[in-house]
Amino acid sequence: MKKAVVMLTLVLSLAFTGCGSEAGEHARKTAEAVEENGQGTEEDKEDMIMSVHTEERSMAKTGEKGKSTEEKGTAVKGKSTEETAEKSKEDKEAEKPKLSDYTITAFKGEKAMYASSAVNVRKGPSTDFERIGGLGRGQEVTATGQADNGWYEIFYGEEKAYVSGKYLQDEKPAEPAPTPIPENNPQEAAATQAVTEVKNVSGVILVGDSRFVQMQANVGENSCTWIAESGKGYNWFNENAIARIDGCVGKGSKILINLGVNDPGNLNNYLELVNAKAAEWVGKGAKVYYASVNPVWDNPYVTEEQVQYFNSQMQNGLSGDVQWIDSHSYLNTIGYKLVDGLHFNAETYQNLYAYYMSCL
Repeated sequence: MKKAVVMLTLVLSLAFTGCGSEAGEHARKTAEAVEENGQGTEEDKEDMIMSVHTEERSMAKTGEKGKSTEEKGTAVKGKSTEETAEKSKEDKEAEKPKLSDYTITAFKGEKAMYASSAVNVRKGPSTDFERIGGLGRGQEVTATGQADNGWYEIFYGEEKAYVSGKYLQDEKPAEPAPTPIPENNPQEAAATQAVTEVKNVSGVILVGDSRFVQMQANVGENSCTWIAESGKGYNWFNENAIARIDGCVGKGSKILINLGVNDPGNLNNYLELVNAKAAEWVGKGAKVYYASVNPVWDNPYVTEEQVQYFNSQMQNGLSGDVQWIDSHSYLNTIGYKLVDGLHFNAETYQNLYAYYMSCL
């Protein structure tokens, strides 16, 4: 009997290691039956042990099979996802416009043409291609050919580019009739045409980022105070530029700020700080201006949509102590050239500087 108890104990121990498995339950019931009968042959006990082992092996095999199926399903799903992503990528590539889709007929000789109005310049002969700049009304370009849809191929700086045939003509358009200059709005007057002369304005403090750094390098000698550093935004403006402005502002000062292209997400911070400091500076006898962020095109930092949203919200949110200068619209009117998607060529900087001075 003692031997039977030991055997039963061993069987139950093996059974319960299944932690509630079917094999454990079967062994427990078998052991209980033997115990109730008060007897059991050695063959009965061996049968119980063999039963436990058999069922454990069966359960393990089933588990492996389930795992294999799951892994297989995951692999198939992963493969399917990869194939879908690859197909989506191929579809996007197929949707991109290609120059090879158009027939470009080269002219026998280059010819001068003129923009009949402000127009975009693109990398290919349709609006599906990326915009790389713009032409102002009356601006002369050198046309080298024409696409089968009427768009002209032109030289734009050192590269070939394209302009809609609706906006280029052989003769320079006549100068528009002079627009009466609004008595109290020189900014509006300046926006109607390119500023050709730069007037000297004393006490000007120009605050900006790399665009102002490059502007300073391209406009020659001037009497402005430049507070500008490349790659800067709100944090620099708050922690560095404000103190420098405070140190030189006084009666008759004209403070022009042009920040935001590097961090349009700081829109509300700019509004709060500029409005607060403008009240201070105006109280000291200064005038405060905020110039719109100017156009951009393809670059990894900011989109034209972000720029336009920033400008609209800034214009609407600035207090009455700050005068808005819409240089973005001004450049779209007269034309401009971007050299890397973010920075302008020397002529554009010179035009911008002249425009700013005309607004102060």
